[in-house]
Amino acid sequence: MLTSLMGVSAVGQIPIARVGDVTHLQGEGTNVLVGYGLVTGLNGSGDGKKSLATMTALATTLARFGQPLTSLDDLGDPKNVAVVMIEVIVPDHGAREGERLNVSVTALHAKSLLGGRLLATPLVYHDRNIEGLFGFAYGGIEVDAESDTLTSGLIRGGARMERDVLMNVVVYGTDLFASGFRSNWIKVDQTYTTVVLDEPHAGWSMAAAIAQAIDKELSVSANVERVALALDSKNILVLVPEHQRNDAASWIRDVERTPILMESNEARVTVNRRSQTIVISGDTRLSPVIISQAGLTVTVANPLPDGSIPQSPFTQENFVAMDVAKKRLPNVNDLLEALNRLKVPFKDRIAILEEIHRAGKLHAKIMYES
Repeated sequence: MLTSLMGVSAVGQIPIARVGDVTHLQGEGTNVLVGYGLVTGLNGSGDGKKSLATMTALATTLARFGQPLTSLDDLGDPKNVAVVMIEVIVPDHGAREGERLNVSVTALHAKSLLGGRLLATPLVYHDRNIEGLFGFAYGGIEVDAESDTLTSGLIRGGARMERDVLMNVVVYGTDLFASGFRSNWIKVDQTYTTVVLDEPHAGWSMAAAIAQAIDKELSVSANVERVALALDSKNILVLVPEHQRNDAASWIRDVERTPILMESNEARVTVNRRSQTIVISGDTRLSPVIISQAGLTVTVANPLPDGSIPQSPFTQENFVAMDVAKKRLPNVNDLLEALNRLKVPFKDRIAILEEIHRAGKLHAKIMYES
């Protein structure tokens, strides 16, 4: 079987995106609150007396309400009770006192949490170096009765914040120096925000392009010669002018709205074997090569000057050629389109890409996601 791949459509217009489309601000990000609590109301699917942790927690709870026990044996075999771990995800932009968040509940020993209700449980920060109470979680647990896993559930809006979790995205130059950043451009008494490239877009060329775009767009309104500096391949430092310190939100809005050209995207092929997906970005060119894999011979060839397809040295049992009218050099998209038309299995497509990459004929990075 022979597959011959040639160039296809013409190169499209250079796409334009905004800085905020490919970045986030340093200081933003999800935070996790955790807790350890008791669930009651289970229909015989709880932990029972075999769990010392459950018996101890239940005894401690009863003692708080004036019901001390002389022995854990006094509790009998409480199979309607279970100890659980709980997690609350604080959104990227933080949470304020009084706000309600969802609670994830996971049993430690119980066979099922169906019908259970979480008693009021204090929430603390997942990092033990940050002390203090952040909120309480409580309420009835939703469990998917048709799921194979009955030991986890959700309490919608079951966490009430008792303390603000705020995102600090504007810092002084002194804080940057303390973090290890060094540049003569950074002044200790000025304020900055750091724009961080998302991993799929990280790279020296993209960081430099974003810094230049922000400079061009905002240096006049900031009344400075330079307003942005690419610190490395991911971090772009942006000055917050003195007249904007009391209105940093509008300045950050302008930074995130700054348009950028995306022609400097790094050529990447991202593979996810679990979901059987392949994502292509950038100009993933292929050089002429012949690969034989699982009875399939793949020929990658450049179109001739007149646009015709070169004569293959093999007998063509099943031949797929792409439109060569535009005479563009072949790329990974062409290859995958032809393999798809030939119904080549996913694992063989990956094997072909990897072999071409090892041969130095695939001019892009291959990355893997779990």
